[in-house]
Amino acid sequence: MKTTTKSILVACGLMAVLASCSNDINTPNSSDKEQSKGLQFSFTEEGYGEDEVLSRAAANKAPQTEIVDLGDCEAEVSVESEPAEKHPQATTRAITNKHYTIRAYQAGVRKGEIKGTFNGATFTPDAGSPNDIYVEPGSCDFLAFNDDVTPAGENLTVDESKMQTARIASFTTTITAQKQQQVNFEMKHVCARLRTQFVCQKHMPNNITATLEETAANVIPASVSYNPVTKAYTAVTTKSMTPQNSNSPASTEAIYTASNYGQNYAYTSTCNKYYYFMPTTSGTHLKLVFNAGTVFVKPMVGTIPQIGTTLSMEPNKSYMVKIKLRPKFRYLFSDGTTGSRSEPTYGGAPAATAKTPIGLVIKENDGTPSSGIAMALEDADHSNLMQWHTGAGMANKNKYLGQIWNDEYSGYELTWDPTTHSSGSFVKANTVGGLFPYVSAGHYAPSVPVTGANVSKWFLPAGAELVPLLNHTYFAQAINYGAGHHTGGYGWFLKQAVTEVGGTLTQGVALFAATESSVSWFDFYTLNNNSIYVSVGQKGVHTARVRPFVRF
Repeated sequence: MKTTTKSILVACGLMAVLASCSNDINTPNSSDKEQSKGLQFSFTEEGYGEDEVLSRAAANKAPQTEIVDLGDCEAEVSVESEPAEKHPQATTRAITNKHYTIRAYQAGVRKGEIKGTFNGATFTPDAGSPNDIYVEPGSCDFLAFNDDVTPAGENLTVDESKMQTARIASFTTTITAQKQQQVNFEMKHVCARLRTQFVCQKHMPNNITATLEETAANVIPASVSYNPVTKAYTAVTTKSMTPQNSNSPASTEAIYTASNYGQNYAYTSTCNKYYYFMPTTSGTHLKLVFNAGTVFVKPMVGTIPQIGTTLSMEPNKSYMVKIKLRPKFRYLFSDGTTGSRSEPTYGGAPAATAKTPIGLVIKENDGTPSSGIAMALEDADHSNLMQWHTGAGMANKNKYLGQIWNDEYSGYELTWDPTTHSSGSFVKANTVGGLFPYVSAGHYAPSVPVTGANVSKWFLPAGAELVPLLNHTYFAQAINYGAGHHTGGYGWFLKQAVTEVGGTLTQGVALFAATESSVSWFDFYTLNNNSIYVSVGQKGVHTARVRPFVRF
């Protein structure tokens, strides 16, 4: 928000003379020829970020980012300028002090100064203040500041107690005696302000609480000095900063649909408080420490050790520390260990220590042997569609017919335990007939040899494995176990988790489950962007693919 006051300052003779007057700016004395050769000053009170004008190149250049591990997720941190026009609700604090000091400099030498009070379009000089300044025609630097700024010789100093109300402006022009000229003082806050914003592909169900702190003692500028010649600020004194609460509310965007089920960074949680700092404050001297807030599976823990490696705060700027929260998917590696995407070579790990993922962890191992579950990163048999054969001995392989959610038997048992066969003495994964889904799943082999002794045989999943998949916070939130019903959630995360480590996942394609709903029908599930769909297919008619699972 801008407010403007103006005054006419008159030029006389060959020397430009700045003189006070009280003429109404809209009705100058047209009979006075000297009026047409004066200097017209205007004072514009700038809001934070109002002078933020990005060039096309700067606008198209992505801010520098840093990746920080927060335990349950990764944070991609960047600092962006926050133009005021994008945040009209954050109005600039009005400055009521209209008493200004005006100085004029030529070739770095002060030519004089005038002090006075502007009220509307009139200027009243202080008693004892000069009424004019004589300057030579040519380039001239004008400087204006209010009473919350303290002169210290030619430099100006500001203490942190006045940093939100102190205003300084400079203007450079070429003085002539032939025409009236405009000098626009854009009175800017000396300090900068900053706040944080979290963005995510899923909704943020709870408040995120954190504290904004210094990274070391006595590194935050407490007072600064402004040089009118170089137009640069330098820190005079520093202080220790009291930790400040930097809390953000739960997101308000529509669950699931706002991000198109996880595809876009559509959910925001913005701190409703600004924090004010002197210019020259470095982003390397500020950190964000997390105290509470669960966005994915576990509460966020840890620290963003510095909010910006290249940030040096400038006066009157409004900064947004943007924190993109990315899920930290867990993977099963070929050696039987689990970890994040950072451990393979394409995740940044050195080749000598890199591991190869073979599955996406659906359920962590709880310490009980083979209690962990992972889903293969690709379909079996090169993603070929296949049928549940109806030939001799193929119609009914399960001793127990029922719905996919029957948790009495896991997919591993239905694939490898002979007692679950209809004859009671048959391992279904060894059934003659290579396209039989149990065989394809049971004899699946990932692209690298599996060396981990804790990794089981591969198998066709049943409800015991699919329920953890649906319950996984990354992928789904609302569960309906009825056949033919959809489950709302963030299905896009599932594809992202698989593909970002080199796997493949075609959404919308039927995948075999290990259960048979009847003698003539098999169960299948379909992974979609917005759902996990469960239904039945007719044996010998409908086709599906096999996505193996494994225990560890």
